[in-house]
This record gives sequence, C-alpha cells and structure tokens, in this order.
Amino acid sequence: MGDIARGKGEGALFRVPKDTKQPVKYWQAVVELPQRDGERRRKYVRAKDKPTALKKLRALQKELERVGDLPTASMTLEAWLRTWFDQIAVERVRPKTAATYQSIIKQHIIPAIGGVRLDKLEPAHVRRLRDAIVAKGRAPSTALQAHRILATALRDAEREGRVTRNVTTLVDAPKRGRVTLVTLDAAAGVRILEHAAREDVRMGSRWAAALLTGARQGELLGLEIDRVSDELDLSWQLQRLTWSHGCNPRDASAPRCGRIRGTDCPDRFLRAPADHEHRHLTGGLWLSRPKSNAGWRVIPLVDPLRSIIERRIATAATEPNPHGLVWTAERKRDPYVDEPRPLDGAPIDPAKDNYAWHALLAHVGVRDARLHDARHTTADLLYEAGVAEPVIMEILGQSTLSVTRGYRSRGNHALLRDALVKVSALLTADVRPDAPQLAADA
Repeated sequence: MGDIARGKGEGALFRVPKDTKQPVKYWQAVVELPQRDGERRRKYVRAKDKPTALKKLRALQKELERVGDLPTASMTLEAWLRTWFDQIAVERVRPKTAATYQSIIKQHIIPAIGGVRLDKLEPAHVRRLRDAIVAKGRAPSTALQAHRILATALRDAEREGRVTRNVTTLVDAPKRGRVTLVTLDAAAGVRILEHAAREDVRMGSRWAAALLTGARQGELLGLEIDRVSDELDLSWQLQRLTWSHGCNPRDASAPRCGRIRGTDCPDRFLRAPADHEHRHLTGGLWLSRPKSNAGWRVIPLVDPLRSIIERRIATAATEPNPHGLVWTAERKRDPYVDEPRPLDGAPIDPAKDNYAWHALLAHVGVRDARLHDARHTTADLLYEAGVAEPVIMEILGQSTLSVTRGYRSRGNHALLRDALVKVSALLTADVRPDAPQLAADA
C-alpha cells in the first residue's frame, strides 16, 4: 500500500518500511507544525496498525488546531523537574523555599512518577503521586505540597510549549488535613518566665522575648544590638541556608569536586533570586530579609522586656561578639575535654535553639509545644487583653487577611506600645513577688 498524502499542515500517513513487498513494522503519521527560527518542524506518531495511526493523526490535528502548536519531543518528568528547578525555580523563590522544593522533588515526585514522559502525563499519574505519599505515612500537607510544586513545574512547561495541558488542573488538590494547634496558656507562660528568672541565666531573656513579643525564632536569633532602641527592628532573620555546588557551572546537580554536599564544595555558593537580600555570618547561617513586607516590621520595646534585653546587651558587651548579635551560642563542649571552650560569639543554631526550648518545657513541667506555638500564645494574650485585630496582626507580622492589610498602620506606634504593655501585664502579673528578675548572663 502506498502513502496516504494529506495537505500541508494537515499531515501524512505512511507505512514503515515503504516497500510493500516487505512486512509492515508500523505505521507513522506526521503533522506539519509552525516554523520556529526559520526551521521546518514536524510532529511524528506511530502505531502498529493503520487505523490506530490514523486515529492518532487526527488527534494531533485536532490538538494542533486547538493550541496552535505542539512540542516536537518530550523529556521525562524527572528531566524536566531537574531543568525547571535549576533554571527557573531557584531564580524565583527564596533559598529555604527552594530547599523544600528540592526535597519534595527528590523524595516524592521523582520516585513516584519521574519516569513518565511529559506528553504522556495523565490525571492518574497525579493521583498516583498523592497515593504514594500517603502510603509512606506522610502528612496530608506533604501530599498537598507535592501537588502544588508539580502544578507549578507543569505550568511553566506549558508556557514553554513542552506540554499542551497541565494535568494537575484536572485533579482536585489533596486536602490539607486538620491541624491541632498546641497553645501554651498564660499560666504556662508565667511558669516559663519564673524558671527563666531563677535558673535559665543565659537564655532567660531570649524566652521572655518570644513570649512577650510573639517574634519568630529567626527574628530573635538574628536580632542585632544596633537594631535595639526604644523599638525592636525585626527587619532581618537568622536562617540556615543550603550551599550549592559551584564546581560545575553547566550543571549544579552534577558536581565534579567529588564531594556529596554543597557545603563541602571548594567553589560553593548560595543560589538565590537577584532580589533576595542576605548577609553571611558563618557556616550555613545567614541573615535574610523577611519574605514579605508584613514580616519586615518595627515594634515598641516596653518594660519588663526592655529592662531584660538591656541587661542582656550589657553582658554581651563583655563577650566576644563578632556579629553584634543580642543572643549568642553557649560555650561549646569538646567530647575529649572536660572544660567547655570559651565563648566565641557564634550565632545560635536554630536546631539547638529548638532543642533548648523543648528541654525548657519538660523541665518546667508544661506540655510540649513547638517554639513557633509561642506566637499563638502571644496572640491569645493580645486578644484576651482586648487588643484590636489589626494591631495584633501588626505586632505578629501577619498579613493574610485582606481586612488586616487594609487597616495596617505602621506609623501608629502608640497602639502597638499600648498592646504590648497589656500583654506584658497579663504575663507578669502572676509571677511570684519573690521571683528574681530575669538575668541576662552570669
């Protein structure tokens, strides 16, 4: 049988091999596509029999008419995700967000559906990803995170003409699941403050600041002395960021230095968008700007916290403090030496800070809660004190509610000061009169 010719732009169908004396191996269809950079472009499909090949040809023609163009080749999802992450995602999102993307891609998306070609992705593959994550016993929020990352990557693939549709739009996103917040009540806050005043000499002021301001962990660990006055300037936060390999400029995911971790690469560098402000302190610890304007704020410093922090700063002036931080790390211990090393003024590692917080709660005898949950405690106390919601959101640096964004008043420090005085009164009114003042350092 000969070729079935069709008009230019419509395509053609022919058997392979063309010699009719030889048995047919398959039928191939080709569709002419719009030229790109003056180059002729065609899309090929094949099938074992003629009717199936003709059906595929007509499907191509229909899709071409609908979207105007078709991809001529399709990489696997894994290949696209690696390209997308290295060339697009890291230039768009903050380093910590990029690290989360990379972890979700490597641990979940690629193992579940990474081998599927982009042009073969179906809604069933999206559901397979969700089911694979749930089967591992991971939280529903992880499945939702993976769905959103995949959706973003495929949206960019569609923009570039690599796929003709984003299949994640055809599948309902996984449900987040119910999250039970553990909030420490005022009584627990008082017990923590009492313990900090009596025993937690070095870090007492740090825990007081968390409870009396609702500031985030990174905001307090990254607080510099020159940003403390009548106010706390929370315009930077301490974060641990991941170094990238710089030994292979063409492909950061294929290092040449022989080291596995980017932090050990002699040409390591931090991958971040051009508009991301950051300052390196030491190792993997950086000062980074908050991710939103709501997080970049200044709040009044009122007693008793003002006096507590002033004493801490006075003590910090007598210690090594190369980075000018309000709070610095404890003396480090060498496993082979009984005596701890001298203070060196290093930043407090967020992981060690978390460990210290949980140890504090256990020692005081209150139920365990995340350090971040101290912010909820502050919020509850502000509500209890009758503080208006826009002022609460201003203090905590949140802007998720449109009404809050509409009423935000950065310049009205009188409202903020009054609110913080009220919450300080609620937390400190029940502290025993014989409890000593919070010390800064021994």
